[in-house]
Amino acid sequence: KLLREAEEKKPALRQAKEDARNRSVDAREEWTRLQGQLSRLEMDKDYPTKEAANEALAGAEAAKAREEKNWEQAAAEKDAAEKEKNGAESGIRRCASTLPEKKEEARRREDLYRETVREKGSAGKQWQAVTERYSRDDAAKRRQMLQAFTLREETAKQAYETAVKAIAGRDCPDMDALEQEKDAAQERAEAARKEHEAVKKEHETNREVLENLEQIMRERGAVMESYQRLDALYGALSGNLTGGRMDIETYVQRYHLERILRAANRRFLEMSAGQFELRMCGMDRAGKGRNRGLDLMVYSSVTGKEREVRTLSGGESFMAALSLALGMADQIQEGASCVSPDVMFIDEGFGSLDDHSRNKAIRVLKDMAGGSRMIGIISHVTELKQEIEDQLIVEKGADGSHVRWQIG
Repeated sequence: KLLREAEEKKPALRQAKEDARNRSVDAREEWTRLQGQLSRLEMDKDYPTKEAANEALAGAEAAKAREEKNWEQAAAEKDAAEKEKNGAESGIRRCASTLPEKKEEARRREDLYRETVREKGSAGKQWQAVTERYSRDDAAKRRQMLQAFTLREETAKQAYETAVKAIAGRDCPDMDALEQEKDAAQERAEAARKEHEAVKKEHETNREVLENLEQIMRERGAVMESYQRLDALYGALSGNLTGGRMDIETYVQRYHLERILRAANRRFLEMSAGQFELRMCGMDRAGKGRNRGLDLMVYSSVTGKEREVRTLSGGESFMAALSLALGMADQIQEGASCVSPDVMFIDEGFGSLDDHSRNKAIRVLKDMAGGSRMIGIISHVTELKQEIEDQLIVEKGADGSHVRWQIG
């Protein structure tokens, strides 16, 4: 067996060796190409070391920062100059637009001055003496004083009229009585202040108690949240949730059962001529009761519908059970490399099959026995005996049972 397995592995190992040799040659060529590329890159470097390049980069960035700062300052000065220029141009346009009006005003004032001098009969020297004695600022101050006096006078008149209307002919209040009322009001205010202090102190105490309680409630809330999370997880894993009764064991078993069904359906489809396929019940039914998640359904390609496994006939049930046994054997061998079910015995069940189904089942078993696995069938069906070449025949006689080999 070891020699046969070694012979079977030789072509694959030779091919792996040839592939490794080819990959080695390709890697050596790629290494040579990369060495040349590295040499060209070393010759094309602008700086001898990374430190020199970083130093040059730092100098360039510093120079760039200085130039950007100078540019920002120049841009700010340019904006200020443009703003000042625009303001000057606006002032020029404003002065140019008001110049005719100012000239007209100057001419009018000059005419008024001449008319006043003529009316007063004063000579120019007298007006000149007055202007020398009083400056323009004195005139402005006196106008301001006059305007302020007029404003105070009007304000006083308004205050007087408001006071008269407010009094409305009432007598002068009793100041002693008002003083007593004021003292009483101050006493009530002091009592209210003391009551406010007491309430404030009580509020501070209650606030401290509330903060302590809030801290305790936050801690208790965190504990309750952790408990609820663990309790929900426990309920989900143990299958105690309403509408989700499937526990974790059944969930894991469904995972392995699904793998077994994939291997079993290859045989079941062949035995049933592509008519039947085993399926697990859906998740909507799996959580309605404990272990319901492991219930099996059978899909019929003829009707296109699923039905209960118990609706299969005797021969169909035997093919399904045989397929499941073979699928489980495949998964055991695949999942545990140290376990290899090399021998399998099948006891009866073939008598419930028709000729076509029996031939299909025999062909599947022969294909499995064609390798290193031995399949033993215990049966009394005459048609089945004709299909099996190597037989161990048990015969019952008067002196007991006897066995003999019949090798095909």
